[in-house]
Amino acid sequence: MDKRSCAGCTLCCSLLSVAELDKPPMVRCTNCAASGCRIYAQRPTECRQFYCGYLLKEQLDQRWKPSRCKLIVVFDEHPYYVAIHVDPAFPDAWRKEPFYSHICRWARTAARRHAQVIVWQGDSKIIVSGEQHPPLPAGTSPCTDESW
Repeated sequence: MDKRSCAGCTLCCSLLSVAELDKPPMVRCTNCAASGCRIYAQRPTECRQFYCGYLLKEQLDQRWKPSRCKLIVVFDEHPYYVAIHVDPAFPDAWRKEPFYSHICRWARTAARRHAQVIVWQGDSKIIVSGEQHPPLPAGTSPCTDESW
């Protein structure tokens, strides 16, 4: 796997909550600067232990870097549970390709294992089922590609 890093990306600092800092989701962390975390060496345990899907999964290529795709993919410690946090400035980012096809495949796999794929758009929780998919923007095709 190629060496990946957070360089140039701070989306998790804005979209995710950090209990140790009393930072709610959807609020930019006060320790976040354009160059990254100001307290990186002393960052909270929660931040130290967080790795987005882009950093963990070789299958997610450069297009999946959160700063580029406007999505944070989180694979829960429970198998086949996926959460996708969407940058509110780009609410339909998850419905664009190649992301939507992958999300649909994850949903089908999750459904077979009685798990879920959840898309978070701010406070809105969208459960992507393995059979039905949320409506797509005009001009977008439904996902039909079964390959990974």
